[in-house]
Amino acid sequence: MGIYVENDIKKKENMILQGVSSESTMDSRGRFQLPAAILQEIPAGSDGRFIIKRSPEKCLTLYPINTWNRMKEKINKVNTFNTEMRRAVRYFLAAATEVKLDAKNRLLIPSSLQDYAHLDKNLLIVTLNASIEIWNPKLYDGELEDPEIPKSAAYNELTDKVFEDGKFFDDDVS
Repeated sequence: MGIYVENDIKKKENMILQGVSSESTMDSRGRFQLPAAILQEIPAGSDGRFIIKRSPEKCLTLYPINTWNRMKEKINKVNTFNTEMRRAVRYFLAAATEVKLDAKNRLLIPSSLQDYAHLDKNLLIVTLNASIEIWNPKLYDGELEDPEIPKSAAYNELTDKVFEDGKFFDDDVS
């Protein structure tokens, strides 16, 4: 199956690959090639299988199957008798579809998901913790240009965690 060979993959449980972005192209059938740098970070045991789903932003999120299964175990413990929680679970799981790498390390994006994320030929593949985002490059640029993001409470919380006590590294003298 292409360059994706289980023995060549680093034996790890989680894919944590920050800040890697790569351009790709989608063919007329909706297939795109997963970049080799990302393939090398896929956790052992995924067997080239992924779950692709809608994201709250107009992009798609791709999870290695073993990562998805661990997430699903947690979701299955959620109290779905609570209306708000049930709706959140339903939204989270909506349109989740299993896809598998072909012999050329391509994945097929279902047409309904292509439409949702406004995907055409050019794609931007971005890693984010244990997932991979698939974007229309123009929508991604718009997301990054949102002037509210750096002003948000979540952004401030993130920078507080990264620069705890005003330090970036433990040996910082500032």
